[in-house]
Amino acid sequence: MPFDTEQIKKDAKSSYEKAWLETKNLLKLKGSYFELHKGGKSHPVFDFISEARKKMISLGFEELILPMFVEEEEVYKQYGPEAALILDRLFYVAGLPRPDIGISNEKIEKIKKIIPKFDKVDVLKEIFRDYKKGEIEADDLIEVFIEKLEVEENNATEIIDKIFPELKKLKPIPTKTTLRSHTTALWFKVLGALVKKKKMPLQYFTICPKFRREQKLDATHLYDSNTLSLVIMTEEISLEDCQKIASDICEQIGFKSNKTEIKKATSKYYAPQTEFEIFVEHPKSKQWIEIGDGGFYSPVSLAQYGIEHPVFNIGFGVERICMIKTEIEDIRKLVYPYFYEDISFSDEEISKGIKYKYFPLTEKGIEIKNTIIEAAIKHKDETSPLEIKV
Repeated sequence: MPFDTEQIKKDAKSSYEKAWLETKNLLKLKGSYFELHKGGKSHPVFDFISEARKKMISLGFEELILPMFVEEEEVYKQYGPEAALILDRLFYVAGLPRPDIGISNEKIEKIKKIIPKFDKVDVLKEIFRDYKKGEIEADDLIEVFIEKLEVEENNATEIIDKIFPELKKLKPIPTKTTLRSHTTALWFKVLGALVKKKKMPLQYFTICPKFRREQKLDATHLYDSNTLSLVIMTEEISLEDCQKIASDICEQIGFKSNKTEIKKATSKYYAPQTEFEIFVEHPKSKQWIEIGDGGFYSPVSLAQYGIEHPVFNIGFGVERICMIKTEIEDIRKLVYPYFYEDISFSDEEISKGIKYKYFPLTEKGIEIKNTIIEAAIKHKDETSPLEIKV
């Protein structure tokens, strides 16, 4: 039996705790009703990632896991005077402060209205002191209330919700830590550490998510996406070598037809006129789509990390590659089909989804029902929307 969602929302608005407790009765806790269905399916993005990992390892690259978080100061070290503009593209990490929570006589009286025999004021003060010091995690607070105050779960929730609103009115405080917007932000620091421990040439790759505060989300831009990023550090390597490596990798991942173009404006972490983009043609739209961006790291940026040798880096956009491979023209439909993909149903599928809420029981009602059915069948091949008089 489907849930009456409108009634549940109405009940929750009136008393969330009561609705939360009572709707448990809508669920079956015992019995055998369901078995897993066949028909599992992988996602094309992860299919590509799995295959790309094997290709990169076979080419001689070692896989690394890069940190997710980047301190703001790293961006300044890499971008120099351009850093202020780049920061606009980043997501900053914020945290909620731990407030000082006072327990007044008024609040104690309110607690006693919920729990008449409440007498653990000192224990409650101790709980909030430990919470303030970070010794109790926020998501453990209700459980600690239940254990130390010896109260029911619904009472613990009600106390926090109604008597200590300061826990709900917290405002995030931003830090100087950002989510990585590109793997370059991590490669400098990682190579700075590895160059002291490993012999050259160094050849590493990673496939990981990145987060970028795009000004708009469209057919080729998302806030979060995956990148296949690689670096090579060696004593001698030319830009021509780098472009050939990029083209060879494109062939390895299925794009024999590709082209590279030097960018007119160079990002400051790359050496001037060494940053290039790599393009492949979309088989359906026939547009040349950028799938990769690379170049030589600037010796100025490398010097900030004590790196004395040339470094080539290139990153490939995983979702863009998959979009081309699957011939999908909108990256959002590839990654989030449940939000963006147009869905169509056959008449039979639609009819199976229609159920009667009420059945006519009177003679006249049954006559009307049959007349409606006859009229619907009679006009079934006419173009909708359609108004039928019966």
